[in-house]
Amino acid sequence: MSEVSVLIIGCGVAGPVLANFLKRRGYNPIVFEKVSKLGDAGASLMLMPNGLKVLNKVGVAEKVEKGSQPLEAFQDLTSDGGLLGSSDLPQSFRSKYGEPAMGVKRTELNLMLKTMLTELDVDVREGWELEDIEEGEDSVTAHFKGHGSVTGSFLIGCDGIKAASRRILLRKRGLSEGLPDFTGLTQTAGLSPTPQALKTRHSMRNWFGEGVHMIAYPVSPDVTSWALTLPEGEGNEADWGLCSAQEIAARREKLLDKISSWKDKSPAELVQKPSRIIKFGIFDRTEMSPNQWYSRRCVLVGDAV
Repeated sequence: MSEVSVLIIGCGVAGPVLANFLKRRGYNPIVFEKVSKLGDAGASLMLMPNGLKVLNKVGVAEKVEKGSQPLEAFQDLTSDGGLLGSSDLPQSFRSKYGEPAMGVKRTELNLMLKTMLTELDVDVREGWELEDIEEGEDSVTAHFKGHGSVTGSFLIGCDGIKAASRRILLRKRGLSEGLPDFTGLTQTAGLSPTPQALKTRHSMRNWFGEGVHMIAYPVSPDVTSWALTLPEGEGNEADWGLCSAQEIAARREKLLDKISSWKDKSPAELVQKPSRIIKFGIFDRTEMSPNQWYSRRCVLVGDAV
């Protein structure tokens, strides 16, 4: 078939995976990412068997598993360490579904996927921020801030919950929406050495305290990813993101104050020794109806929907 260019907006997870599939089918995918340099991307991601199956199809599942730690159990606990419920179901995932469940550092996964695209000779353009989309009968043109325009046969919006592609497609239907609604909750996530008490069983653990929720799971044999959710109604997006060394200390003390009375000390051990901390708001937005996911030559995928 003659070369057909597909414009992919966003180089998170869905964008690179779709670019891989399209390239192998003879298309010419071009991936545009507004971040100037890919690499630093949040804390972690929990991959269930269906997600690892997809990553296996693009050749990175083995690399993910090599550096990670498959889950053995789910556990829900009270703040004093009392067991609310548990399940050994993750131990059956590999035999039942062909893949386990495991956590992975987001930065490492993003760089694996970027390397995969480079090896496939896929054009990845970092620092390209989508401004507008023009659809024609036989093509679609994407306009980028400071970079001009690129025309292709189709466009796929994979640019996340604040997707420019979503906003533009809705606007062309005469619909408008603001930013996602801030829920009044923030989540602080970190990566820390795994406490000895948590090494006995590789589990996804949830602790439920008074106005506080904490989740933790391994992302390698010796590193645990954790996230602590708190009500913080005064959301200020300018203050969110990766914390500096000075900010880590201040944020750590605030979090420890919230969980210092917990009888189970494993959460506090995690919060005391993070190699990095990132803070972000938790958002919600109106669900799109199915006929809003696409137009003649554009389609939205993932959080953009």
